[in-house]
Amino acid sequence: MDEQVIRAMARWPDVAAVHGWLRLDARGRWFLIDRGAPGFDPSQEHSGSRITSPPIIDFIGRNYGTDGDGAWYWQNGPQRVYVDLERGPLVFRVFGSGESARLVDQTGHPVEAPSAALTDAHGVLYLATGRGPGSIHDLDMAALDIRADDQDRLHLRLSGTDLQIEPIDGDPADRLRFERRPRPAI
Repeated sequence: MDEQVIRAMARWPDVAAVHGWLRLDARGRWFLIDRGAPGFDPSQEHSGSRITSPPIIDFIGRNYGTDGDGAWYWQNGPQRVYVDLERGPLVFRVFGSGESARLVDQTGHPVEAPSAALTDAHGVLYLATGRGPGSIHDLDMAALDIRADDQDRLHLRLSGTDLQIEPIDGDPADRLRFERRPRPAI
């Protein structure tokens, strides 16, 4: 976390958190849900405006984390901004290919070998990692070493590990323990 953010949190410890105005899409892009903007039409712009400024994207990435209860947020100075997630809290890009491929999340952090691999009914590959849960970017799936065994179970070979890919019913957020739409308790 940035030093300026830590100082701001100490100076203003009771700033209320916000929900529902920052979104992470399935490809690791950040969107601002600018409901207060003049002319904002939620029926037309429900996904928000894409954040494209590299310094802002880097700032979000350096100050992005989890509250430990499955909700992910950006610490924007003294204010915690909870993030709506299209897929998972992390989107993994694949660098290299096959068994020697390595993963980097959308914030630029390298990711160690996953501890679990799951696939949902839509074929999206989710991984549990020490950094947190997330999904593989759809354009990078072909770079992975995924093979079927004798019993037609799929395995992912990555960073020296061999994981059976477990098909799951329902929402992967339940299994991987993250909140897609964190909201305050009423």
